[in-house]
Amino acid sequence: MLTTTQLFVELLVIGIGAALWVALFVAAVFGYRFDEGLSRLDPLLFIVVGAVAYALGIGVDRFVRAMLAPLAEKAYRRAIIDKEGLPVAQAMERHILVSSEPLWRQIQYNRSRLRICRAWAVNAFLILTAFMVWNIRVKVVQVGPFLAMVGLGLLICALMAWAAWALLQDYYKNLRDSYVFLRESKQPE
Repeated sequence: MLTTTQLFVELLVIGIGAALWVALFVAAVFGYRFDEGLSRLDPLLFIVVGAVAYALGIGVDRFVRAMLAPLAEKAYRRAIIDKEGLPVAQAMERHILVSSEPLWRQIQYNRSRLRICRAWAVNAFLILTAFMVWNIRVKVVQVGPFLAMVGLGLLICALMAWAAWALLQDYYKNLRDSYVFLRESKQPE
């Protein structure tokens, strides 16, 4: 099972990205220039930022999961539905949960990587968008470096999206293979 600490860290990692693009959009609206520096930060601010990041992580995780549900359905159909005699994913997950702790831990680990990567694919795009809006508003980064940063940001977005798609497919393949392995290993000879 995924521990509470592991889930908290996952959502915090997702939320830190969300907090970054929210901060960039807010800075763009108010014309704040980060190159002017922040005044002395109160350590309590980090607790507040952590709490906000955690809450944003929950929201972003749920939003991205719902937004990408059609892709998840496509990956699911590819890996599972075409195979005869396999139950729905939730039934396979339950079977693995009660039958094999090592395989269940692997399924959870794959799901964790998928959750983080899927959310960061969207976070990366929103961070890039917020950065572009912010820089257009405050004009801190010159055109050449700005275009290079946008190009790098687009490359990162594409890589994150590709990785999320690959992890999604791998998740369902691993689920299918683990279920089939357990089902076949339980049959008498």
